[in-house]
Amino acid sequence: MKNAPPKVVLAIGFFVGNFLSAAPADQGSLSIPEHRSSNILLELQATPAVINPSEFLKVFVGNIEKCCEGISPMAGRYLSSGAGITFDPAFDLIEGQNYTVMSRGRHATGYSEPTLTEFIIQPAVPTAAPEVIAMYPSADDIPENTLRFYIHFSTPMQPHLSTKFIKLVDAKGTTDTAAFMAFKQELWSEDRKRLTLLMDPGRIKRGVSQNLNLGPALQENNRYSIVVEDGWPSANGMSQAPRFEKVFSVSQALRTIPSTDSWQITPPRSLTLDPLVIKFDRPFDNQLSQNSIKVLSTNRQIIPGTVSVENHEKTWRFEPLHEWTNAKVVISVDSRFEDVAGNNFRDLLDHSVDSSIKTTDQHTFTVELKPTPD
Repeated sequence: MKNAPPKVVLAIGFFVGNFLSAAPADQGSLSIPEHRSSNILLELQATPAVINPSEFLKVFVGNIEKCCEGISPMAGRYLSSGAGITFDPAFDLIEGQNYTVMSRGRHATGYSEPTLTEFIIQPAVPTAAPEVIAMYPSADDIPENTLRFYIHFSTPMQPHLSTKFIKLVDAKGTTDTAAFMAFKQELWSEDRKRLTLLMDPGRIKRGVSQNLNLGPALQENNRYSIVVEDGWPSANGMSQAPRFEKVFSVSQALRTIPSTDSWQITPPRSLTLDPLVIKFDRPFDNQLSQNSIKVLSTNRQIIPGTVSVENHEKTWRFEPLHEWTNAKVVISVDSRFEDVAGNNFRDLLDHSVDSSIKTTDQHTFTVELKPTPD
């Protein structure tokens, strides 16, 4: 949830019945905010009965040079009232980030030409230089059909630059320019510190044209690097990240559906704060591991606690907020929980055409706690 979200407000020329007034379009004046909670106000002659406010106002992340073709506007909701059009962003504006406002009015014969205005919310305090602080999967050896990589930065970063700065390079130094999926809207976390890289599934799935023409992006028994080139600017544009390189080798592909029967459970002792530990039979998706497994009481109430993922995403550790009071607990696993190759408990990512998909939403099993020693 956002705290006191900033709002973008636009006031434009008015309608008379179903027709525009004869007054010429008024481009007005734009007031640029200086703080996260300030408004953006474009003052024109009057206010219309607006059917589609986004025809008059869009806000984009990034500077004017990168706006706006091929980039989706910021997510949020539009509210039309007598005061104009209010755009309520889905997430808080970020200090130091460049934004571009596209606005326009209307006249008797149609829309006026759009006007682009760039602004930035200056950070209240200097921010540290960005750097890559983690990359997942974290192991030095990963399956051939690994689906996702997560890159964690120390500070918010400027978006729409991943294709410029991120490369998959083989042991000979050759860059694979078709390894990753290209999206109009990059897959960033809300704070823009975590970027999700999705390998092109067409390079993973056997028998499809991409795989037949180009081959797998990662091939067993070979070594690769994911390189983040130096110079990627932080959200505030005041500093740049140094070069980062993750070198890894490739092992056999994971082509079996996960099963909790293959997991090793270390139960905690009753009346202690001992952790409950699960050792997986394979590496699972680091981000999904945070919320795909729940610990429940026998009457299906969630037991609060902290989750950590260790041992190169092969160990899941749960530390309870309070002492264990039950003799047994129930482990609930979301059936959509994926291993690093995108295989979940319902189906394989690279499945045959005639394979059936399981419909169970949850997998549950019971764990007996160890007795407290006398």
